[in-house]
Amino acid sequence: MPDRLSVHLNRDHPRDLDPAAASLETDRSFVLVFENHGGPIHVHLRLDDALAAVADMAATQVYVDEGETRGVEISIPPDHPPTKGYVELSTGYGAEQARVNVTVTDERKDGGPDVAVDESLSEKAEPTGDEDSVALADVAVPTIAAAGVVVVVAALTVSISDSVAMLVGALAVLGGLGVAAYLLST
Repeated sequence: MPDRLSVHLNRDHPRDLDPAAASLETDRSFVLVFENHGGPIHVHLRLDDALAAVADMAATQVYVDEGETRGVEISIPPDHPPTKGYVELSTGYGAEQARVNVTVTDERKDGGPDVAVDESLSEKAEPTGDEDSVALADVAVPTIAAAGVVVVVAALTVSISDSVAMLVGALAVLGGLGVAAYLLST
């Protein structure tokens, strides 16, 4: 899992940049996590030449809306040489600036490769009977309401028109609704 470094935005005053640490030592890719405590803001990122030789940024600028948290990954390949450099951060067209010194080491701290873990690796939950009955109730209520509307329309049609064809048509519709309700309930 990549290392993370929080950068607080707009905490003390507008366009304020406040990294949680002034430096970061890592042996792998890392993420700058921007936490906005105020109004919307654009943050510009730049790697110095030494760090840019071994790292790539996912974005050179990021828009962070009010109260939002956004991350920007700085990718470092597994076969990287040791390097010292910095990430320069700026807001307000350069009016506010901060620098995070980065030391990239060549040895893994934990000795193993990065392992991506997400929800796809978790066990799938089996559906319970309660979930099935809720789904049936969700289907049955609209079906019953539609059947009620059809019955009212059929009754009005029969009372207004003395035609036998209308009566047969209304009975056919009611029969179809009965079959549909039976099939939905099983």
